[in-house]
Amino acid sequence: MLKRTTRPAQLPNPYQVLKEHGLRAKKALGQNFLVDPNIPPKIAQSGGLKTGDVIFEIGAGCGTLTHCLGDLAQRVIALEYDEDLAPIAQAELAYAEHVDIRQGDIRKLDWPALSEEVGQELIVYGNLPYYLSSDILLALLKYPQTWRRACFLVQLEFAQRVCAAPGLRAAGSISALTHLLTYPSLLFEVSPQAFSPPPKVTSAVMVLERRDEWAADVGDLKTFRRVVKALFAQRRKMARASLKQIHETPEQLLTDLGLDPKARGERFTLDEIALISKALSKSPSKA
Repeated sequence: MLKRTTRPAQLPNPYQVLKEHGLRAKKALGQNFLVDPNIPPKIAQSGGLKTGDVIFEIGAGCGTLTHCLGDLAQRVIALEYDEDLAPIAQAELAYAEHVDIRQGDIRKLDWPALSEEVGQELIVYGNLPYYLSSDILLALLKYPQTWRRACFLVQLEFAQRVCAAPGLRAAGSISALTHLLTYPSLLFEVSPQAFSPPPKVTSAVMVLERRDEWAADVGDLKTFRRVVKALFAQRRKMARASLKQIHETPEQLLTDLGLDPKARGERFTLDEIALISKALSKSPSKA
């Protein structure tokens, strides 16, 4: 496989790179490659990189975004799941000694070990497969001490749900945890025509800036996760019914906290969810 010895003057078109190697996008892996040359540099700049930052990229693909990240960071570690694509990305980035392309499954990544390896908090990037976006974000939020900022290209609807403040109709269970631990923001949309093959939906770039302190006092984070899961498991249910699975007398609990037991769990703000979580962190609840 021919290796690039110098930085290409223009970003290689992923469609052409795949064609040269007799490959095409794999639908089963949710592969949609960015072919609009204006988008990758814009994404790279959106991460707010500082001197000395180490980037971890999820899904190197053909190396399109990786070229731009390599221009901005002193070190880039990129993980590619597809065993056919990983060597192609390695060949495409062979000119950049500070870029390390690895093959592996992001779902099995040891985040603390990676952070320890580089000796600092990571800046995370990724053009995420739509079907894995939630899993990847939840894994990242499980280890907030390992990263400082994340910049993701995801489905627009997912970005809107993540960035919506708890209590708004667009918010979901993942919104509560995201807003507790980060400052999320939706930066810009990306049309289907920017990809090959074009997805059936619009995409968007969102950035998560990790908070130094939680947005609210929730008591125990594990309890907070259980409360959120219960409240959003059946969005149309009243809170007094939703919380029965984790507390013996939820109606009394909510009343004591000054909350409406008949309200739907999805309508509670982050501060209100935090009140419930903090109370349950101090009192017995169901296992």
